[in-house]
Amino acid sequence: MRHQLRPALGLLGIGWYFATCTVLGAVGGLWLDDQFNSEPVFVLVGLLLGLAAAGWGAYRLLQNVLGVRK
Repeated sequence: MRHQLRPALGLLGIGWYFATCTVLGAVGGLWLDDQFNSEPVFVLVGLLLGLAAAGWGAYRLLQNVLGVRK
């Protein structure tokens, strides 16, 4: 049973990682927009950076879940 649960937990971790990076990018962008009064600019930059970090991190975590090593 534990052997079957390990990949599922790894995939759940990837989902949380993706969501966390995206939300932190957006929240950081909102904060910077509030500081510099530049409405959508930093939110968009934060979202793009968060998505890029999430994509790269999810790729690396997925390699671990699938057992692919470099």
